[in-house]
Amino acid sequence: MEKMKYVRLQEYDSIIIFPCIIEHSRFKNFNPISAGFCYISDEQVECFGESISLNLKSNKLQDTLIATKQYCGVDSMLKLI
Repeated sequence: MEKMKYVRLQEYDSIIIFPCIIEHSRFKNFNPISAGFCYISDEQVECFGESISLNLKSNKLQDTLIATKQYCGVDSMLKLI
């Protein structure tokens, strides 16, 4: 699994995942409400950590559920609950 970065947007309550080479701060105009790092598998997106450039922490549980639903589907999200 490759380590990626993510931001969670307030407006759509959705997750944007991108490579670690890109700074979190590139997404500051999207008004993120949490940010950090993630690992993506076939059945889960695990969110953790924080963004220093945005001064935002990951909401580990909630971000993991939203990202898993968005990228792996509702069935995968329900397995985490």
